[in-house]
Amino acid sequence: MELKALHSGWRRHLRHFRRLRRRQAGGQDPKVFCLSCSDSRVDVHEIFGLEGPGSVFEVKNVGGLFSEDAKAALVYALSHLKPEFIVLLHHTRCGGYRMVDAEDAEPDVRRHVVECGCLHAKARVEGYVLGMGLELPAECLERLVVEEGCRVQTESLINFLMLGYPRLYEKVRSGGLRVLPLLYDIVSGRVYRVPGRLDGSEGMVREEL
Repeated sequence: MELKALHSGWRRHLRHFRRLRRRQAGGQDPKVFCLSCSDSRVDVHEIFGLEGPGSVFEVKNVGGLFSEDAKAALVYALSHLKPEFIVLLHHTRCGGYRMVDAEDAEPDVRRHVVECGCLHAKARVEGYVLGMGLELPAECLERLVVEEGCRVQTESLINFLMLGYPRLYEKVRSGGLRVLPLLYDIVSGRVYRVPGRLDGSEGMVREEL
């Protein structure tokens, strides 16, 4: 890619932005808070057909994990904006989750994925598969790990609000603010709801969004 490609893209953005400037100058009003992976293939606006800019308050990091930066962004969004959905979007073939036990993983990357629960998710799945005596293809096993990771992130988010921000947690508990743990399939382009539990999920038919 040459610099002129970025320049021409920015010029197109500027023309579009000028049409939206009056509406955006008064502030933002996103209806979706989304925590997703930094993976370049995970484009939240494109996946959900969101009209942007301004339609989603987005946090991206390796793995789409509920890290300290994600906590700050969530509190800000829920305290000062009015999102109606909290989306936790994981995806298949995630490089972040593959770094959990990779021998060549950079220390900072590995620390991030381990501290935010990816190793815990992997251990849960491996323990379950071993305990049930299951023999699963590698791709299926990897999907289960990513799904379990999404459940771990969801648990962390809910507990964070419950313990530190009970007023915000009440919005979730009452259903006024919906939390959606989702999985984006890199190959098919489909978005699935992550099953609520690991037990038996290896045989479940995934519900599309």
